[in-house]
Amino acid sequence: MLEQLNIQLLLNEFKMKLNKIIPIFFLLYLPTVYSQSVGSIGLSDARSLGMAGTYVLSAKGLYSIGINPANLNYGNQKNVELILPLPLPHISVKAGTNFLTIEEYNYFFGYSTINKQGEKVGRYLTEDDKSRLKNLFKDGGSISVENYVQLFGLAITPSNKFGTIAFAIGDVVSANIIFPNTIIELAIDGNKLNTIYNFSQTDLKSWWLRKYSFSYSNSLIKIPAIKNITFGISANYIQGFSYLSIDKVNTEILTDNNYAFSGNSSFLAHSAFSPDFGVNYDFDTSPDRETSWSAFPKPAGTGIGIDLGIVLNLNNSWAFGVSITDLGSINWNQNVAEYQSNNPVYLDDLTNQSSVDSLLDLLSGKNSGKIINSIKTSLASALHCGLSFQSDEIFDGTLPGKILFEIDYNKGFNIMPGNSIKDRLSFGVDWGLTRLFSFRTGVSFGGIDKFNWGLGFGFDFNILEINVGTPDFQYIISPNTAKRIVVGIDSRWKF
Repeated sequence: MLEQLNIQLLLNEFKMKLNKIIPIFFLLYLPTVYSQSVGSIGLSDARSLGMAGTYVLSAKGLYSIGINPANLNYGNQKNVELILPLPLPHISVKAGTNFLTIEEYNYFFGYSTINKQGEKVGRYLTEDDKSRLKNLFKDGGSISVENYVQLFGLAITPSNKFGTIAFAIGDVVSANIIFPNTIIELAIDGNKLNTIYNFSQTDLKSWWLRKYSFSYSNSLIKIPAIKNITFGISANYIQGFSYLSIDKVNTEILTDNNYAFSGNSSFLAHSAFSPDFGVNYDFDTSPDRETSWSAFPKPAGTGIGIDLGIVLNLNNSWAFGVSITDLGSINWNQNVAEYQSNNPVYLDDLTNQSSVDSLLDLLSGKNSGKIINSIKTSLASALHCGLSFQSDEIFDGTLPGKILFEIDYNKGFNIMPGNSIKDRLSFGVDWGLTRLFSFRTGVSFGGIDKFNWGLGFGFDFNILEINVGTPDFQYIISPNTAKRIVVGIDSRWKF
């Protein structure tokens, strides 16, 4: 009995923290307009998604904004490019995990039956089942949700000498959550004697940003042995409408020979919301805020970001590109709250409800919140490198159409939403079978997703281009093994 109560105590703590997190997602995903994604693993245009997130050199024109602004100015481009909601909106969506497939979820959590007493019961796990489930959570459980749409984009090339200028506007909504493996260990093994339970794996980062990008790209003076060098820069004015983070969790609990709890509850979390969202903190005694939804809510914070890129066209076949994106930060100064706790915990009598409630208050951070003036967060800064090869110059027409091969390396500098400090390597192919139709595919290794197999296609009607792609085609042909769903569609006008 004591063992079951101990398990329930810790699971209740986790549940109480989730109850604070879940309402935030409704605030984050109520908007219907999203824009240029950021970071080393964030969503991109549909063409690049079909190439498994390979884009450093292949994403050109307006698609290069937020990736490599040097590709804003490229050969054979039209004088004007436009991205509008019609005929297809420029949108990509992602939701899922990196550790649990649909088949595994249904096996461990979706199965139920009725016992002899008429009660609904779940699956009885064997020892092999328990080991398998714990192994799935060995690195913690990561859940990612992201939405990306470029609401509007305009690029103009007055002349080859002048170069290309562009303006784009839109939003990015991104959230990453990591659940600690301790939760599963407690649920499966119970509260073991003389065992330390650590919750430091817990992590949460989410935000809703609006980005106004002003970009310029042009060719540099030619250098011998290099056909062309193009540079690009984007200056981004950023408005932040919501931010939520768990910055530190050092909660650690030890059980002794009598199932008594002792340890320390330590964590730090922040949140900020637009005044128009009507968010009222339970500790705030000021008058309740009213909700006022609009397409242009008041920001909770603002910031400046810079994207820099360069492309070296070595000859007609080979090209090399490097970019650094989202160098900058956001200062959140509206409706900012801080939750901080660093308290010893002890409980030796689980039958004393008052003591249990006091412990739960400590673990969940109740009454620890306060309004602060501001917090400063980095953008999802990342490095992108790419090498591409155009086949038609080498094979001299022996292959149908034109084939672009590209290999990319991406690495984030921090763990902000849409970013990962884990290296990501991708290889993509864009095969223009005819002037009208292109086929794309690719594979990606590393990052949060670990592996992607992309597939997509595009239609180019001269003045209108339409693209569809997914970096997770392996889950379409084998849906039971799916861990997530990612898809992108877009259209671009060219005059």
